[in-house]
Amino acid sequence: MNQNWLQSLLPLVILAVVFALRWRNINKAKPLKIGRLWIAPALITLVAGFVLVTMPPSALGWAAFFGAAAIGAVVGWQRGRLMHIERDAESGDLMMRQTPAALILLLGIVGIRRLVSPSGGAAATGDKLAGTALVFTDGALGFALGMVIAMRLTLWLRAREH
Repeated sequence: MNQNWLQSLLPLVILAVVFALRWRNINKAKPLKIGRLWIAPALITLVAGFVLVTMPPSALGWAAFFGAAAIGAVVGWQRGRLMHIERDAESGDLMMRQTPAALILLLGIVGIRRLVSPSGGAAATGDKLAGTALVFTDGALGFALGMVIAMRLTLWLRAREH
């Protein structure tokens, strides 16, 4: 089997399986623990801080990081708005359900990421690819940080209203 073909197909198969499993559980409500909403943003902030301190980005890398963090914050805010939050009638606990729109938004993000990957779907060599990959990684790190923080903050604000 051709190695390039396998490298291109395998991530798509894994993504298809993950999204199929998430789609299957889309209408199942999960408990929303308000006191634990800070954990994921704290962990991602620690990882991002470690990466940025140990491998400081170039000026272009910082621009990619902050620009992507702003875009990620908008996406995270929108994703947080798309989640259904309700109070369980029996237990009184807050429950959260992911909507189809939130899952489609995630699928769109993955698709866009695939389109703008450092190699652009074509093989490249040398330092140009390494530099592009580092800037792309800085941007992806900023995007993840902005998205998780904004989504969790939005969920926290919405949950306080219930």
